[in-house]
Amino acid sequence: MKSSRPYQYIKGWVEFYKLRFKVTPDVFIPRPETELLVSQVLAFKPQSVLDLGTGSGCIAISIAKNLPDTKIVASEVSKNALNLAKQNAKFHQVNIQFILSNLLENIFEPFDVIVTNLPYIPTERIPYLDSSVKDYEPTIALDGGEDGFKLYRKLFAQIKKKEWSPMLICEIDYTHAELAVNEALKYFPNAQVEVKTDLAHKQRILLLRGLPYHS
Repeated sequence: MKSSRPYQYIKGWVEFYKLRFKVTPDVFIPRPETELLVSQVLAFKPQSVLDLGTGSGCIAISIAKNLPDTKIVASEVSKNALNLAKQNAKFHQVNIQFILSNLLENIFEPFDVIVTNLPYIPTERIPYLDSSVKDYEPTIALDGGEDGFKLYRKLFAQIKKKEWSPMLICEIDYTHAELAVNEALKYFPNAQVEVKTDLAHKQRILLLRGLPYHS
């Protein structure tokens, strides 16, 4: 029987934003659609960026290669993933600060941009994913709770509590656009909310601007 183990894990690397990244089963394999997160950050040209849930480090490192003067911090809840991201940053010779943190728990300074690709697959959908995903990629990088938006709600609440006003750039499930907009406006009623499509014309990127300190 042919193994469904992802070929990226077999060869040990993947190309992302024209760069090569080491990947192991400790991290979610970077997808082409996630490159849109990088492009959105680069278009904004921020002075400081937090890559939340960095995984292999592909987002933070790609930004650092293109914006060398921007302060970049990358955080992860998984120690193994964080160590891999550090290896990739060393390979690409970029200056990034890495922090072990469950979302914003160990982050104490505001940023111009928070970019993130948090787990967003509803728990009940995971058993029906392709075996190459559900059997090999880390569940912690897939499971977004009952409706897939659990971690984003937690992040919105943390940002509001900290009274920060970053530009927020998030990858979401292509079926979650309406849910994402409604939830964002619950926490930030006066924010500018936009959903952008990926190259397959699927609604994929949630942008929040003008987050007020108080709403």
